[in-house]
Amino acid sequence: MSSMHIETETRGGWRVISVQGRVDSLTAGELNAALLAAVSANERVAVDCSGLEYISSMGIASLMEGARAARTAHREFRVCAPNQRVKQVFEITGLRSQLDVREDLPC
Repeated sequence: MSSMHIETETRGGWRVISVQGRVDSLTAGELNAALLAAVSANERVAVDCSGLEYISSMGIASLMEGARAARTAHREFRVCAPNQRVKQVFEITGLRSQLDVREDLPC
């Protein structure tokens, strides 16, 4: 069974979306909605991936959609603090070259 939890907070002028658990076909829609809402209401959005255990192609599509919406709206969008497993997925899929991936979260 899939389990994902999303928390949001504002930190240092950034809207931080913290994602915990698994992002897959059952939960990616919820992540996508949260990212698009954050981008539409905030100049700077950071996705905290430190609690992410697994991300599927549907989860990657959600991140890409958030980044695309941010570019269209001329807003900043970062993917932050991925663990080693998530970094591997980003490297294998080429996502790291398409997104602003950072090791640390905004202050």
